[in-house]
Amino acid sequence: MLGVGIATAAAPPPTRVDSTVDTYFGNTIADPYRWLEDTAATDTRAWFNAQNAFTRQLLDALPGRTALHQQLRALNTTDSKVKDVQRAGDRIFFLRRAANEQHYQLFVQEGLAGTARLLIDPDRYRTGTEPAAIDYYRASPNGQRIAFGVALGGSEDSTMHVLDVDSKAALGPPVPRARWADPVWRFDSTVLFFTQQKAWPAGTPAADLLKDSRAMMRTIATIGPAVDVPIFGRALDIDVEMAPDDTPGVDGSPVSPFALGVVHHGTQLELTIYVARLNTLHSGKTPWRKLAGPERGIVGYDIRGEWIYVVTNENAPRYRVLRWSLNDPRPFTPADADVVVAESSRVVKGLSVARDALYVQQQDAGVGRLLRLEYNVRPVKSRTRATTMTARNAPLPSKPAGVARSTEIRLPFTGAIAERSIDPMHAGALLKLVGWTESPGYFVVDGKSGAVTPTVLLAPARADFGNVTAMQTMVTSHDGVNVPVTIVHAKGQRRDRSARVLLDVYGAYGVSQEPFFWPSLLAWIERGGVYVVAHVRGGGELGHAWYRGGYQATKPNTWRDAIAVGDWLVQTGWTTPSRLAITGASAGGVAAGNAIIDRPDLFAAMVSQVGFHDTLRGETGLVGPGNIPEFGSVMTESGFRDLLAMSSYARLRDGVRYPAALLTTGFNDPRVDSWDPGKMAARLQAINAGPGGSGRPVLLRVDFDAGHGGGTLDQLIDETTDVMAFLLWQTGAQDFAL
Repeated sequence: MLGVGIATAAAPPPTRVDSTVDTYFGNTIADPYRWLEDTAATDTRAWFNAQNAFTRQLLDALPGRTALHQQLRALNTTDSKVKDVQRAGDRIFFLRRAANEQHYQLFVQEGLAGTARLLIDPDRYRTGTEPAAIDYYRASPNGQRIAFGVALGGSEDSTMHVLDVDSKAALGPPVPRARWADPVWRFDSTVLFFTQQKAWPAGTPAADLLKDSRAMMRTIATIGPAVDVPIFGRALDIDVEMAPDDTPGVDGSPVSPFALGVVHHGTQLELTIYVARLNTLHSGKTPWRKLAGPERGIVGYDIRGEWIYVVTNENAPRYRVLRWSLNDPRPFTPADADVVVAESSRVVKGLSVARDALYVQQQDAGVGRLLRLEYNVRPVKSRTRATTMTARNAPLPSKPAGVARSTEIRLPFTGAIAERSIDPMHAGALLKLVGWTESPGYFVVDGKSGAVTPTVLLAPARADFGNVTAMQTMVTSHDGVNVPVTIVHAKGQRRDRSARVLLDVYGAYGVSQEPFFWPSLLAWIERGGVYVVAHVRGGGELGHAWYRGGYQATKPNTWRDAIAVGDWLVQTGWTTPSRLAITGASAGGVAAGNAIIDRPDLFAAMVSQVGFHDTLRGETGLVGPGNIPEFGSVMTESGFRDLLAMSSYARLRDGVRYPAALLTTGFNDPRVDSWDPGKMAARLQAINAGPGGSGRPVLLRVDFDAGHGGGTLDQLIDETTDVMAFLLWQTGAQDFAL
């Protein structure tokens, strides 16, 4: 119940309702808040401002919010954060956000024992008040050059810069429209491959802005300007097949004379791959040869000499590793390929070529595993000139006899391999390991002994999880399928129905919800909270079949799995519906939003962070066409029916008592347009406040300087504070009552 002191804020700002109706295959669908999709309009921006002001008025009035904010700041400003470590030449590169720093900066040091020096501060590229962030980077094989992308305000609309590491001199002009450019250096560090979006005229629909991207090649000359030329993509004089919404890229390795032309079909995991020799790449007609299409199930790869190692799901739902010669003129044929790692109960997550061995990452019941497979190398009888140049530091096989001994690396604790930094010019591996209760750290795997030793790249976190434990179990879903569940709670937590439980769900793109270390979780647990992850179908925890079990027509399994876990949490005494909340971020909004629709009685609250809800209109956004492989298209009748079945916005009904809800958005979000959570919030507000509604609050939190999550340290702390404060309020914490 709202207190007298904020009675004037009890009702959210009014929202205009229009009469927009769409017809799909004879079905009429009302869209009363279509006008909110015009986020550039003055009245739309005013509505978002008013909604955010209403949210701020309520959340800022919660009595316990100030103390919670102080605790979360203390938990998140005592330790440095390090991510995206790369080895190049004798150097180590990494992104680091020091304690109390607002954003990640790019550092470099000479070897693992060297002294870090600041290389790139993204603030240097700010043009106004919007925060800047480094979206990606790639160091050259010799460690002397670097390409990196910087975007403003969370937009991910990066401009790519290329610099000399020592002098910081620019190596050519900045590259605009370099969103997700995925830069790759040639073996000699003088040529850079990257992807660039086409320059479209003003007023082009958002859904068209990523069409007809091209892979470019920049040659950095010692005399004269750097030159960029297109070498892979549509409308070039090359023999390739590519759809307008496909994204082309060029990849390679310093230990192979081949280049790969890689086609990403939106969010589809399976790739199309072409191959050509490096010395044939030019602005004319590069002789690309098709190696494999998506029907071959290749989702990951690496190359060494003439050999490509692939991770494929063809006839292997939990994936296997195969090897194929790039000298073979035939298309890749799994039946004729060498089996390097056969399918097993473990899920193959990726592989990397190192100088000494092939390293294969697996997932075993949520636990990260690493295999080391030595190369069985025959003497090299002949090499092309390109092979000789790339092989100076690593002997390359002309026809290796096969992969020899396989060894499992003993990791120091049970958790996830969060990063796998492996360079083909170096022996061994550099891993980032993390657990639910173990803070992240970087560890070196010795290339000879396989011994794993910690590094000083990242000091252990000071957040004390000594009184916290994690457990795993299985819960039977609606159709008899067992769903993995992780429960993180205080040691000695009693199942007396007193815990306030936050149920986290995602279930999309084959992404696994692996262990991660979240210092802020201590604030939730200390207030009687339990954190539960439902590893629902649509994720990748149990392989490709698990992913396809929550995909397009089978997407309802994601929220039905979540509901089954929620019911189990109540039935086994962990909590009660009045203390159970569900959260989903991004595509997890589909699962969370539909869970409260199917079972509004089961949850006290929902939090949807940058969540996806209006799936019928998703194709109109910037990344909408790329998401068609995951969700489907309204342009087909079957696709429309699938999307309607998963649209929580379209499925909401008047007169239903829905739980309280907090929806968040970054106004510059390029992945889930801000109008999506805006429309969902408007519809829920009208229902909850209308006849037969629950009267529960529905809040829209808007960050006008943010995109699809992330942001500065202050932005992250402020958002976490608001989310936890809202959940504590709605699950009955006394010091958060209004």
